Amino acid sequence: KLKLVSEMVENIRVNQLLTSEPINNQSSYQDILDTLPRLYDKAITDARLCMDKNVMIRIFNRIKAADRIFIYGSGISYILAQSASFKFGTLGMECKACEAVNSHHLSAGKRKKPVSFIITFTGANRHMIDVARYLKETTDTYIVGIVGRHNKQIRQWCHAIVEIPSRDSLLSLKVITSFTATTYVLDVFFSMYLAQHYEEHVRSSLEMVCHESLRTAVDYWNLKDPPQEEP
Repeated sequence: KLKLVSEMVENIRVNQLLTSEPINNQSSYQDILDTLPRLYDKAITDARLCMDKNVMIRIFNRIKAADRIFIYGSGISYILAQSASFKFGTLGMECKACEAVNSHHLSAGKRKKPVSFIITFTGANRHMIDVARYLKETTDTYIVGIVGRHNKQIRQWCHAIVEIPSRDSLLSLKVITSFTATTYVLDVFFSMYLAQHYEEHVRSSLEMVCHESLRTAVDYWNLKDPPQEEP
């Protein structure tokens, strides 16, 4: 009887979760086109509401003083880390995406003062908790957790926490919302760093444009309007 009741309760919970999903087996192409922007917008809005201005500024002050950034992620969050690493790299900041701790590299650069971001959409990824703990106990890096709501354990190993909104979901849509929210948080720091180094970035961008023909395969001559034939 207890097992039967337990199964009934679980079935009710599953059905409730499914009814709250924005996409189901009845969703049309147009439904999906309309739904996804709302998902993105809600993820960004919820992430913005979760941000504490003082915490964000304190983290950014650490980024300004740092000589390099590490961004740790696992699975899809590692892909996100690679994207953010590329963005910071375009501004001249040394930034590395990592799936695990490279203890030899950290030991060799111990005199440096990096900032390390730890990304876990749930907040409870065991591997990322271990990474945060190792960094906290063996290095002087400033550790920032960008984490979901189940962050009680990882919180003790971070100097600062930016909590991203997460939702219970049986489907994979929570990956979309968590990915969007985390991208937004990292883009805020990227944009703040861009604003801080605006003049330098303008100069480097102008220099890059001067060598555009060496970097791309576009034949700019053929892009010009052809001469008009005389009547």
